[in-house]
Amino acid sequence: MSRQRAAQLRISPLHIQQGLCGVLALLITLIGGQQFQRWEQSQQHEAPRVSTQHPTQTHFSAASSFADSAPMRMMGVDQAQPVDEMPRQERWVF
Repeated sequence: MSRQRAAQLRISPLHIQQGLCGVLALLITLIGGQQFQRWEQSQQHEAPRVSTQHPTQTHFSAASSFADSAPMRMMGVDQAQPVDEMPRQERWVF
């Protein structure tokens, strides 16, 4: 009886092969995702990350208001050395 239903649905061996390949690809993807998640969790347990709190800017103000109060000076953000010792690099911030 099942052969008659399969014949009526016209399932070819190619359809079966494509379905099995799809199921295999899905299975590999799921297993890979689980392994990646386990690896990430093990990395977090080995070296706990330090969370730093950054002050948030609550409002915008005009740049001209700062020019009146104090002279502006460019400061290095990522450098460990003082700005005066480092060679000057032109940076664009948008």
